[in-house]
Amino acid sequence: MESHSSGTKRSSGRRIFAIGGAACLVIISFFTFPQQYVTISNDTEVHHQPVNHHDIIETVPVTIVCQLSGEMGNNLGKLGRCLSLKWWLESGAFYNSTDKLGYSARVALRHQDHNKWVRGAKDLQRCFPNTNQFDFSEANNPEFANIWKMQHTLLGGDERVSGTPPFNEINLDGHDEEEMAAGLQSFVSEVSKRQHSLVYNAASKRNFSLPFLFANQFQRIEPLADRFYQKSRQFFHFNESSCCTVKADPDENVFHYRNFKKEMPNRWNSYGFHEANPQQAANELFGHLKEGDKMAIVTRFGGETAQPYVDAFEARGLKVRVVDGNDGPADFCFLMSAKKEIAGMTLSTFFEWAAYLGNATR
Repeated sequence: MESHSSGTKRSSGRRIFAIGGAACLVIISFFTFPQQYVTISNDTEVHHQPVNHHDIIETVPVTIVCQLSGEMGNNLGKLGRCLSLKWWLESGAFYNSTDKLGYSARVALRHQDHNKWVRGAKDLQRCFPNTNQFDFSEANNPEFANIWKMQHTLLGGDERVSGTPPFNEINLDGHDEEEMAAGLQSFVSEVSKRQHSLVYNAASKRNFSLPFLFANQFQRIEPLADRFYQKSRQFFHFNESSCCTVKADPDENVFHYRNFKKEMPNRWNSYGFHEANPQQAANELFGHLKEGDKMAIVTRFGGETAQPYVDAFEARGLKVRVVDGNDGPADFCFLMSAKKEIAGMTLSTFFEWAAYLGNATR
């Protein structure tokens, strides 16, 4: 069977393998998928591209394996990067008029080994309904390890699962968008010159593309985050009814005191997690506020740890309250709910994503 487009024919080179159970090899062909904006489903979303869809003679399925880590904030950062890579591929930015390929990408999750992933996944699925479509263990099985080895044999890279993969430019500093684009361009060039395959993972009952992309970095406030700002806010719609307990007042300024020194007593200094001290917070971050202005300090630890900040803010005549004793999602909700001004440490993905998805004016 052949796909037809504007009188042009192209035989599909896609193959499908089975990993786990009875292995088989089947040669299949397929029609080009229609290029239309569907929903925000990870599996079926194919975005309109800046080329006429009749110019695309084959739509190539792509799997982006997303290595998660940490709790809710870190998982948001990792998943945000993976979704942005998906949307970038599907946008038509890497369309080549010679090969005339389109791309339909999906994200497959791989959780970290530490058991904190369980709470992180539960918080994400409770607070961000669109994440319920994911299996957080999809790439945590021996079958995926075998798929990784197949890609290693094909393209090189680190033989260890989660090691340095091919096309690793996508995992570089997000501020260098050109390097990330080079990684995706290298990937699509590899796809265009070889037969692209689908490998069936019997453990997760899903197909993985070969080659696939492996992403393990956070999306920070960077050009890629700006490029897909509206899509990210749409996908990460927050479920207030499940995750909010208290919100910021409309005229209240909000300061997030993460307190990395207490959270990571042995590592905070070497990691460079130095937060503004009380005087810096009161006189520099919020030095423009006037006597009588309202301030809320959000912290995951007991309010007594924030007392030096309370004293510094009150010394300037501000009206201060401490918001503590809540779980992570409730603190995230409070930060998102800020309407006036919000400040915190951007090395905290928790704070950064709350600010990114929130509605503060400053």
